[in-house]
Amino acid sequence: MCSKTCLAIIGYGYMGKIYKKSCLELYNQKKLESYYKYDLPAMLEEFRLKAIVDTKFTDSHYVQEDDIWYFNSIEAMLKREDLYIDSAVIATPIKEHFEIAKKLIMQNISLLIEKPVCESAKEIKKLIALSKKYQVRIMPGHVERYNPVTLDAVEAVKYHMYGKVVNYSLLRTSPKPKRVQDSLIIDKLIHDLDLVQCIFGNYAVSEVNVKREHDRVMECTIHTTHRKGFQGKIISSWLSEKKIREITIKFERGALIGDLIGKRIDVDRYMELSKQISGYKNNQIKDQLVDFIAYKHKLIKTLVNMQDALKSAYMIDEIIRRV
Repeated sequence: MCSKTCLAIIGYGYMGKIYKKSCLELYNQKKLESYYKYDLPAMLEEFRLKAIVDTKFTDSHYVQEDDIWYFNSIEAMLKREDLYIDSAVIATPIKEHFEIAKKLIMQNISLLIEKPVCESAKEIKKLIALSKKYQVRIMPGHVERYNPVTLDAVEAVKYHMYGKVVNYSLLRTSPKPKRVQDSLIIDKLIHDLDLVQCIFGNYAVSEVNVKREHDRVMECTIHTTHRKGFQGKIISSWLSEKKIREITIKFERGALIGDLIGKRIDVDRYMELSKQISGYKNNQIKDQLVDFIAYKHKLIKTLVNMQDALKSAYMIDEIIRRV
């Protein structure tokens, strides 16, 4: 099986630059975390970041120092058949995702698409159908799936380590980033809607409450219900000066509190002393890229897939209708 991967990054803003840095570290085999499940040196031997595309570039040019081509359009990149681009990361504004992804899929290019994949579930369904038609792999960029706190929480719930779940809450707050033009629901809430699906399984939204400033949603509180009988709450806010990403799960025999930023977990077990568990300090973007590269070559089942992205998109559509 051919292990060659020639990658392009579409969109060279905040996330595009993060992806570039992670790509260079990966294929130069620098700062490789030891817990990767794959044989990285062998897998990444033929991996190269070949091109970066952004409309802000005045022309198309090659930078020898980076060994990367910079293009001002996708069409210009596709004309360079000698680059053999077979995969791409889409990190443009969300409203552009669908048309870009459609164009690249039709060129048999596999995709890692930043969250949320598209503006609606309808568009995601079209991309899934198109990827099957052209037999290419597409994967959503839900990076919090690769947080060690998430992975530990999934295990605790799945294997009833502290008994059955009683309830849970997720809190995500920060000042509004100046670079973000999308709504809080699309840009911020999407993370925790996906994490609830990942950790606790299918759920329904029972209540939606929002706070607005200048007619813009700045805080959203979601109440959820599960078939297994427990309930949850999700709060996403741009009204706080403090940056918090936290999950609290109450079980029959204890509680788990996870700090998604510090990658630490506090466990309070029934009849035992509380203790803190420090997670490994992974680079989630790099984990995600390795997952994508392996998936492109049909080697693995990824931590997140397009059906997961579709479920989150349905939730986003429903919440937007309610507010």
